[in-house]
Amino acid sequence: MKPLRAIAVYKPVPKCIGILREVANTARTREISLEIYTVDDLANPARGGYTRDKCVNVVFSIGGDGTFLRAAKLSLLCNSTLVFPYPCGRRNAFYELINTPPSDLVDKLLEGDYFIDLYPSLTVCTSNKCELFLNEVAIVNSNLGKAAKYRVQIKSPLINSAFTIEGDGLLISTSPGSSGYNLSARGPLTSPLLDSIIITPLNPLQVGLPPIVLPRVSVIEVTIANSSTIYIDGNFLGVFEKDSVIQVTYSSRYVKVIRFSPSRDLVRAVLASRAFT
Repeated sequence: MKPLRAIAVYKPVPKCIGILREVANTARTREISLEIYTVDDLANPARGGYTRDKCVNVVFSIGGDGTFLRAAKLSLLCNSTLVFPYPCGRRNAFYELINTPPSDLVDKLLEGDYFIDLYPSLTVCTSNKCELFLNEVAIVNSNLGKAAKYRVQIKSPLINSAFTIEGDGLLISTSPGSSGYNLSARGPLTSPLLDSIIITPLNPLQVGLPPIVLPRVSVIEVTIANSSTIYIDGNFLGVFEKDSVIQVTYSSRYVKVIRFSPSRDLVRAVLASRAFT
């Protein structure tokens, strides 16, 4: 059997560093080859970046939801890579509520004593490139002093529709991503099992314009009528001018997440991390 190859991505704060230290010590004694990056390292191509030569068996995500999204990029690039999330961040919607020491969970991993959750992704394409995303695409008016217009066209089984949104912008989210920016914008919280796409207007001028939930096989095209800034999973993609077209389509790629319980309380995991403190 080949030695396990792994990457640890961690948030550089004391609590996460303590967990990382235990994971690293366990990996050393179990002969697991481990590379270590901060969450900021992995976002910077000069210090790590996302490349296929980093395909490993497991990515340890030690932090919160932001750390998980960075770690999940490697799982999307490499079909065989699993994400092992261990929570120590402020918001942990992607994590299990874990009280077990990391060393014990690493042993469970090596014994094959775990379940796998499949988190669907989507593809966003601009005029010159396409990228995968797990949470959402945020299309935001670059001039928040006035409302912008967006022409949205939807094509999917039994649906062929077009309409205009006027406001601050819109979000196009996956089901896993419904617990993030989408929820803050009063979009629905959906189970990843629904395999859906959610369109959520941001402060629309049209009174009562609701979020729209579509099957993931839908094709969504957004034509921008005003200069807008686009973010993918919270990362800046670029500024796009009038008449630019953004297309969101189905992706066959899934993030493969290790779980040690066959089920989890999604509502509790999301809402507990959003409690007012």
